[in-house]
Amino acid sequence: MSAPAGEPAVSSRNDPHLLTSRVPAPTASRRQLGNLQCNIDRGEIFFHVAQLGQTAASLDNATALVALNNSTHADIMAMKAGAAGAAEAIKLILTGVLNGKAANPLFRDAVGGNFTMVLNALNDLNSTHPTTAALLKTANTQYTNSLLAAEGVVNNCDG
Repeated sequence: MSAPAGEPAVSSRNDPHLLTSRVPAPTASRRQLGNLQCNIDRGEIFFHVAQLGQTAASLDNATALVALNNSTHADIMAMKAGAAGAAEAIKLILTGVLNGKAANPLFRDAVGGNFTMVLNALNDLNSTHPTTAALLKTANTQYTNSLLAAEGVVNNCDG
């Protein structure tokens, strides 16, 4: 590669600190990088949604689980799909952030839509069996924690 007219030729092989491209690397905006609380919220939403998915899978094998509309299996499937869908949308948002791209609003909408699916299923399920009731309580707590973390991202990641 030859140097532009009037500039000396420089080899990057001799100077490891020299960038080989004259195009500046894109810089992520403050919103994308986020402050400490923003990044804590991002980690928490990912963590809580993953836990919710695991609890939904455990509920699939629970005994004495009853749905108000006799759709227990459909509710569990909706919880699992909702948690997985929210996790995937969050992963896509975080991947974009890490690559210096703005979050696609469709992914944020997908998180909300999947949270609604989980909430509808949770509202329909109940149990008098102590272990199953405890799992439902755990799922509700994880859902609430996921929402709080999502609100934290919205409130703390706007630069």
